[in-house]
Amino acid sequence: MNKINFHYHLRLGEGLEYKDLMQMKKNLHENPIGANLFLITIASNNQEQLDIYDAKYLIQKYYSKNPPYVLGIAKNREDAIAIVEQWMQECVENQGDANLRAYIMGE
Repeated sequence: MNKINFHYHLRLGEGLEYKDLMQMKKNLHENPIGANLFLITIASNNQEQLDIYDAKYLIQKYYSKNPPYVLGIAKNREDAIAIVEQWMQECVENQGDANLRAYIMGE
């Protein structure tokens, strides 16, 4: 697999700590099935803003040629959705719109 790219302001879900981030990244690269994490990434198409999926999907051939750009890591889908909801609230407050992708990427 090509190297997974991580956003410089990576957000972690409830119960995850930045002190464990290096180990989480290592697990995502070496053993995504055993990582037991959910990823928030830039959407793989231009119609959507973000994708949320189980890290175990990184074993698919698609990701070996198209590594994700990870914006957030969570323990489960509900925590990942909570991160996106928090971003959306910040986006609306700071930009006055729902262009979440542009807000997170600083466009």
